[in-house]
Amino acid sequence: MRERPSNQPAAQSFPWRDLFYKASRELGWSSRTFWQATPTELAMALFPEKPNGSAVMERETLEQLLTQFPDI
Repeated sequence: MRERPSNQPAAQSFPWRDLFYKASRELGWSSRTFWQATPTELAMALFPEKPNGSAVMERETLEQLLTQFPDI
């Protein structure tokens, strides 16, 4: 593996620490839950869309889903 020359800046690393902190503090996720989440799940949980009509589920839709997929 080649090392980066000392005169070149390091690439900015992905902010895992910040995302983990936010997920654990704001969502109450354990480290296991955090690492098992997909990037899409993490993004949706941490940065939900603002209600603009299209992102809000209607009560009727929720009731239909609950009927179609009951918890057993």
